[in-house]
Amino acid sequence: MNYVERIECWQSGEAYSVVDAVAGAYPAGDFPEVHYDLAKIRSEVDRDQLAHGAASLWRYAPLLPVDDPDNAVTLGEGWTPLLPTPTLGAMIGCANLLAKDEGRNPSGTFKDRGCSVAITRHREMGIETIIHNSSGNAGGAMALYAARAGIRCVNLLPDDVLPASLMQSTMAGADTRILDGPWRESGKLVADAVEDHGWFNISTLKEPYRLEGKKTMGYEIAEQLGWSLPDAIVYPTGGGLGAIAIYKAFRELQELGWVDTGPLPKLIVSQYEGCAPIVKAFRENADHAEVWMDLQVPPGGLKSTQPPGDKAVLKLVRETGGTAIAVSTPDALEATALMTRTEGIFPCPESATTVAGLQTAIKEGVVMADTKIILMVTGSGIKSIPALPATDVASIAPGERV
Repeated sequence: MNYVERIECWQSGEAYSVVDAVAGAYPAGDFPEVHYDLAKIRSEVDRDQLAHGAASLWRYAPLLPVDDPDNAVTLGEGWTPLLPTPTLGAMIGCANLLAKDEGRNPSGTFKDRGCSVAITRHREMGIETIIHNSSGNAGGAMALYAARAGIRCVNLLPDDVLPASLMQSTMAGADTRILDGPWRESGKLVADAVEDHGWFNISTLKEPYRLEGKKTMGYEIAEQLGWSLPDAIVYPTGGGLGAIAIYKAFRELQELGWVDTGPLPKLIVSQYEGCAPIVKAFRENADHAEVWMDLQVPPGGLKSTQPPGDKAVLKLVRETGGTAIAVSTPDALEATALMTRTEGIFPCPESATTVAGLQTAIKEGVVMADTKIILMVTGSGIKSIPALPATDVASIAPGERV
């Protein structure tokens, strides 16, 4: 039993029954979203009782689209810490800075949230084989959850995929393919495979359920702040799904009356300079992003050359009074070291773009230094070690004094 009413496309408003809402070809910038009977949830679910639930994203089961949460495909994902970062905040001029550390998830990134809910739901639907294209982290996570569910997983990964993600994919038994060519071609290869073999396309925003898993980041933020919202969220953005999901959660919480109504937190998007289609569109006052042709980013995430959530992210940035900022690779690597050195949080470089991006947003006056701001650390630096600079370490011989 769940509270799902319908599946509806974000832009066109075209509605589907839950049975008919399968992966398909949606117009560019559009995607399917789950809508719930929030009035019924408000009357039947006690917000404060959620605190007695599982220390995972499944504490929010009434707000998730699965029939039987007791049979969830889970590895204990979610309920990650929201950590004060006062030393880092003081260094960059932010008096009330926090970090949501998604690197604590089982595979090392926030991707586990979407995988857990999507794989749970698709197993309920009888899906036998899933396929998607991933720059690495989602591929590793999807393979692990598919293995746990007994579902076949086909992963298309780039030629610079980080070893940890590749190893997760192959050791979990996924049919793993490396693309020998431009990454922007990966989506078409997945679509062709779906047409040829009838596999289920679980790529970003091609189906409605990964979004539902990722929105639990927004629920957790609100609950961890005593059922309130921050002033700003800084999010490292590739395809856009994570940011869209968090703000879907915030809106649902407001409609439920579980948090105060009012302006949503400002959304600050950070991307690498070498793949910044959303930043470029924002700066040019466009409503969609053009294909980014010259991909120049370190191995890891933020590789979406044509973000499927571009229109929704741009709309959120503008509606909330936020901004979109491109960060150089050297600045991202320095920010990685800075967060690790000052707070003991070891982020992946793509997550650390939020630190450099926030510094620019403060200088531009987008956010004030005394506001409550959350940096989304979407993954652990442990997965990114091959992409990080080499370190100089002193040696010591036996018998020498330290």
